[in-house]
Amino acid sequence: MSPGYAHPAMEFRPGVIPLRPLNLSDLYGAVIKAIRGNVAATMGLAFVTTLIFLVPTTALGAWIASQESLDFESTEDVFPVAGTIGSVVPSLGTSLSAILLTGFVAFVISQAVMGRKVTAGQTWEGTRGRLPALVGATIVTGLAITLALAAVLVLPVLALVAATTGGNDSGIAGAVVLTLGAALVAIALALFLSTRLAFVGVAVVLEKASVGQGIARSWRLTSGSQFWRVLGIRILTGIIVGIAAQILTVPLSIIGTFGVIGTGDPSDMFVWQSVIAGVTGLITGALTTPFTAGVDALLYVDQRIRREGFDVQLITAAQDDATRQWPGAALRR
Repeated sequence: MSPGYAHPAMEFRPGVIPLRPLNLSDLYGAVIKAIRGNVAATMGLAFVTTLIFLVPTTALGAWIASQESLDFESTEDVFPVAGTIGSVVPSLGTSLSAILLTGFVAFVISQAVMGRKVTAGQTWEGTRGRLPALVGATIVTGLAITLALAAVLVLPVLALVAATTGGNDSGIAGAVVLTLGAALVAIALALFLSTRLAFVGVAVVLEKASVGQGIARSWRLTSGSQFWRVLGIRILTGIIVGIAAQILTVPLSIIGTFGVIGTGDPSDMFVWQSVIAGVTGLITGALTTPFTAGVDALLYVDQRIRREGFDVQLITAAQDDATRQWPGAALRR
C-alpha cells in the first residue's frame, strides 16, 4: 500500500481526484468539479447532442400523437395506440443522445483526472473515432439484457394468458404468482447485467477496446465483492438523478396540463405529452446525463486503481508527461 493511502495529506492529486481508491464523496465531488471545469464539453455538448436527437423525434412523436382519434366521450374501452406511441417516441431521442454522451463524458473525465481542461472541440476530436464502436457496444449489451429478460418472462406470461383464456381460477392464481416471481427475478437479473456491463462504453472509448473486449473488461472489473459496491453506488446515483429530474419535470407537466385545458380539446392531450416529453428530455439530458455518465467513468477509474494499481500508471504519466495526458492518450488518432 502506498504512503498516500495511509497519509491523506500526502495524496497525489494532479486533477479532480486523489490517486488512490475513491470513496463516495471523492466520486461525486470529482464529477461536479469536472463538469464545472468543463461546462462546454459536458453540459454544452449534452445540450447540443440531446437537441439534435430530440427535435426530429419530438416532431415525429407529436405528429403520431395527432393521429389519435380516441373519443373521450365514448363508453367503449379502447387503448390509445397512436397517442401512447407518440408520447414515447421522444424518449428514443434521449436514449440515442445518452449513448454519445457516455463517450464524451468519459473522455472529459479522463482528462480531468490528469488535471487537464478540454473544450467541446477537443472532446469531439478525442472521441469521434470511437463513437461507432460505442454505439455497437450499446446495441449489443442492450440486446443481451433484453433477451435475458425475455427468456425469464415469456413463459410465465404465456402461462398467465393461457390460464386467463381457459377461465380456470386456480390456474389463474398460480400463473399470477409465477408471473410475479418471474418479474422479481427479471428485476434482479436486470440489475446484475446492467452492473456487470456498466463499463463497456467507457472501456471502448478510453482503452480503444473492441465491443467484445469492452464486455470482457467490464465483466472483470465488476467481479467479486466489488460488484456490490458498483451496484450500490449506481443505484444511489439513479435515485439522486431521478429526484432531480422530477424536480425539473413536474412543473413542465403542470404547464402541459393547463395547456390541454386551455385548448379546450382533450384530444390534444397526447400531442402535449409528446412535446413535454421532448422538452423535459432536453432539460434532463443536458443537466443530469453528464453527472450519471461521469459517475460511471470515475467508478471505472476507481476499479482499475483497486484491482490493477492504475494509480501508479496515472502518477507516472502525470510526472513524466508535461501535458498530463491519460496513459495511452498520445496514441489516439
